[in-house]
Amino acid sequence: MSIEQLQYIVEIAKTGSISNAAQNLHISQAAISKAVSNLEEELGVTLFKRSRSGTVPTEESVQLIRKAFEIVIKLQEFREE
Repeated sequence: MSIEQLQYIVEIAKTGSISNAAQNLHISQAAISKAVSNLEEELGVTLFKRSRSGTVPTEESVQLIRKAFEIVIKLQEFREE
């Protein structure tokens, strides 16, 4: 698990879209999708339901994404110090 992967899932949850998250983070859609798939494999849980109409967190991932968001916020605070 990497900080980048946590940032990716937070941005996907915020935007509801892998492509929009990739654009906001200035990375390719393929790269963000692969990183999320790798994280899902590592955690043994599906984080998002993917469809043409958007990407939605699964019921089992809501708490994990909330914790990832807290970590990302703390990381931003750390960088600002």
